[in-house]
Amino acid sequence: METIHEIIPFAREMLSQKPSRRMVKVYLVGGAMAFLGVALGLVETVCQPFSAEEPLDEELARLEEREQRLLEAEKQRERTEATTLESDAVRPMKKLQQETAGQRSTANRLHAS
Repeated sequence: METIHEIIPFAREMLSQKPSRRMVKVYLVGGAMAFLGVALGLVETVCQPFSAEEPLDEELARLEEREQRLLEAEKQRERTEATTLESDAVRPMKKLQQETAGQRSTANRLHAS
């Protein structure tokens, strides 16, 4: 409020001295810039509580990274399940081979003696 009381006497004094056009333009441009700065500051102050603390781009990048990790973990889990299934399928064959290898053939024994 103090500035308004100071501006009015300043404007009266300026008009009484009959300033040049150039000086009036400079004051008008300066005043417009000051008004624009005040308006932008007010808008920023009003909208500040609604803005996020971190930029949206960083949030999206973090979300994308998290999804990527989940997909990789799921693929790894599928790989391990596939290898366990394969190993389970191979184990009975190995057991059969070990059982048959553990028993000597009688035909070999007859020829060896």
